[in-house]
Amino acid sequence: MIKDTYPYVQVRDELAYVFRSEGINGVIVKVVIFTLNNDGKWNLAFGDWLNGDINDRVMTNNHDVVKVIGTVAKITYDFFEKYPNAIVVVEPVDEKRKKLYNIVFQRHHTTINGNFQVKGLNDAEIEIYSPAKTYESFELSLKFN
Repeated sequence: MIKDTYPYVQVRDELAYVFRSEGINGVIVKVVIFTLNNDGKWNLAFGDWLNGDINDRVMTNNHDVVKVIGTVAKITYDFFEKYPNAIVVVEPVDEKRKKLYNIVFQRHHTTINGNFQVKGLNDAEIEIYSPAKTYESFELSLKFN
């Protein structure tokens, strides 16, 4: 499962989570926020806390990407414990993150697929996730066994 993570705290009615990345560039505050879209799905926004706002385009390169992604994954599990019927959308904001997110989903497909129904979106078409493909965005929902 998820091994190496940072401790995090919840704020704003459990829809926002904050943690600190620690690495070669010092301590960087990271924020994960879940917002409900008009279509009833939850958007997962993630970035650095800079000047009182979330910057989801900065690449801080603190050499702890595995731990940061692990923490975001753990936060996502925590969110689903509170909102088990949610559908969470993960949409990269740029090509670097698209590549990173696709790698994460490919490498951890077996673990993720054990708990979640994962769908991938390409060219406005949504399908059951396949690790052999590259996607523009992802949708996660809990599997109910």
